[in-house]
Amino acid sequence: MIKLRRLSDQPILLPKKEHPWEAVAVFNCAAIYNNGLVHMIYRATDIAPNGKEGPYINRLGYAVSKDGIHFNRLERPILSNDTEQEARGPEDPRIVKMGDIFYMMYTGYRGRFSEDYRICLATSKNLIAWERQGVVLDEPNKDASLFPEKIKGKYVMFHRREPDIWIAYSDDLKTWYDHKIIMKPIPDSDWEYNKIGIAR
Repeated sequence: MIKLRRLSDQPILLPKKEHPWEAVAVFNCAAIYNNGLVHMIYRATDIAPNGKEGPYINRLGYAVSKDGIHFNRLERPILSNDTEQEARGPEDPRIVKMGDIFYMMYTGYRGRFSEDYRICLATSKNLIAWERQGVVLDEPNKDASLFPEKIKGKYVMFHRREPDIWIAYSDDLKTWYDHKIIMKPIPDSDWEYNKIGIAR
């Protein structure tokens, strides 16, 4: 069993009031260690049009650290709400690297109704400039991540059709097949009885 020790009771990243796009909250990050640095991509929310917390917009920010504790971040988001499926913004990134390409799966939230979200994919060579590859599964779904290497020549994705964790395969990152449940919530658990999703 893995045992974790909290290094501090203080957060490593806080909202920045001087940056309206991340003024309310920063959370649900993905992190990857590459070339001696910890790279973090995090979800950030702004202030609603009425100046209060409410129908916020999500964006993804980038931060980098030498020690995984003290981070420097960009002043502008790396992904914003500038596509139709992401009208309310991108959410909850998960990153892997295969070859010299970084692959980021995230949730694109359109926000017209409660299940108006889709799994989306973007790729990058430097973790800052991202190219959107579009919607991966055209269904209400989230919490998706690629496995960091191909298996028998196929891409592997974990995703969540509530309430379970599923696995699926693809030859081209566009068409996914052989969807199967690999893990279910534990009904009598006091913390994982409702739904579960793949870790970041």
